[in-house]
Amino acid sequence: MEQLNLSVEMRQGTGKGVNRKLRAIGKLPGVVYGLGKNVNISVDPRPIKKLLLEEGGRNKTLTLKGEGVDGRFALIKDYCVDPVSRELLHVDLLEIDINKKIDVTVQLNFVGKAAGVGEGGVLNIVERTVMVRCLPTAIPKHIDVDVSALQIGHSIHLDELTLPAGVEKVSHTNPTLVGVVPPAKEEEAAPALAASAEPEVITAKKPEAEGEAGADKKEEKKK
Repeated sequence: MEQLNLSVEMRQGTGKGVNRKLRAIGKLPGVVYGLGKNVNISVDPRPIKKLLLEEGGRNKTLTLKGEGVDGRFALIKDYCVDPVSRELLHVDLLEIDINKKIDVTVQLNFVGKAAGVGEGGVLNIVERTVMVRCLPTAIPKHIDVDVSALQIGHSIHLDELTLPAGVEKVSHTNPTLVGVVPPAKEEEAAPALAASAEPEVITAKKPEAEGEAGADKKEEKKK
């Protein structure tokens, strides 16, 4: 996996006021944690934004440059975004040991056209990511899943996934990743639609109404 240098500055003080001032001068507040003591930092938001928009950007190993963190390695673990402006508000960096395997989430890339789709089936993607374990320097941008041979009713499970060298699955289960399902039959939906469209027909009076009508007739006879 490609590595990227990230310049980091120590953040003096914490709280909304301090963070607001940092953003006003174009800095993004953040924190580095994981292997040692938590360190409050500020960074240029532009490389972080760029990584978040790239495929596999969150899994790119960052080499930190700056006082107190120089030479340490980290990944983007989490971040906060303003719900209105969509601007970054905060970033969490997870310090890692590049010589030890870590668990990361990797995007699945479905390639090819399933044979069953050509016969009228529908490709049903169940999982779009998978958790794997590997060295930080070996994290793949994505993992290809070839669906070309899938017929209607067939599927691909995690155990059938071809993983890159040095990458292993984390899950002890064998979930379905993708499959081809039969198309919905129009004739099955038609009766239900017709039934729902059928107008309500009142064939008899309600018991209360009949009772009231009977009472009225008795009153008329008395008269």
